[in-house]
Amino acid sequence: MIEKIIKKIRSLPPLPESVQRVREVCSNPEGTVKDLIPVIKQDPMFTADILKAANSPLYGFSKQIASIDQAVSLFGMGTIQGFAIAYAMRKSFSVDLSVYGINSNDLTNVSTMQNALICNWGKFQVFTYKDEMTTLSLIMELGKMIAAKIIEENNKTETFKDEMSKVRTYKEILDVEKEFLSVSSEQINAMMFKHWKFSETMIEIMQHIVEPEKADEDVKKHTQILRVAKEAIPVTSPLCEKSIGLALEKCKEYKLDYQSLNSEIKALKSLIAS
Repeated sequence: MIEKIIKKIRSLPPLPESVQRVREVCSNPEGTVKDLIPVIKQDPMFTADILKAANSPLYGFSKQIASIDQAVSLFGMGTIQGFAIAYAMRKSFSVDLSVYGINSNDLTNVSTMQNALICNWGKFQVFTYKDEMTTLSLIMELGKMIAAKIIEENNKTETFKDEMSKVRTYKEILDVEKEFLSVSSEQINAMMFKHWKFSETMIEIMQHIVEPEKADEDVKKHTQILRVAKEAIPVTSPLCEKSIGLALEKCKEYKLDYQSLNSEIKALKSLIAS
């Protein structure tokens, strides 16, 4: 099965030129938010996507955002890069996600919630690689698109879907993926990132979200933070009470800021309900 996954990843097209330009600006030590704006404006649909996200209640901006310049400045380079990669993936790789009990809009909503939690809580837990972490928070579920395709092509749709219908938590999703694919969708993500020549830092963080204790020390906390976000907001049941409880347990285990996480989760739930 792993060989089939690798073959599928190798068949993926390169990221569009517009996304490559966004990545170039973001990876340039001298690149600025101001440099990103003209690149983004070249794609009206991507511009509209960012403005839609900026006006989502999840981010809690105090007033309506009508200008792409303002939206990019508010989000910052890490989140914009994540939006760009997720946008390109959705455009170039259409796939039925019903094996996970979700559709593409559900995946986008979960990724947006995860990003909002990282922006409002996670990035304040670290001093380094903040942009890399916020980028990953928007694209760390994309491996499920490849996983769903592999499941379909190997005629395991119904059995996988049946198993997924029984799960709610992140760990339960992980166990089903490993049973059917031998790897997690996070590991698939890391393989995708290698294919697209992402930075070694982003690859290192991504491939250790499942087991943060195995990550290099300089990114271990980043993997722990993203793991907490996944625990709280799994694709099957985002922000359900059980998932929130597990996320808070992980937060304590990792010695992260428990009180601020609890407050941000409550705020996120309130924004979704409003």
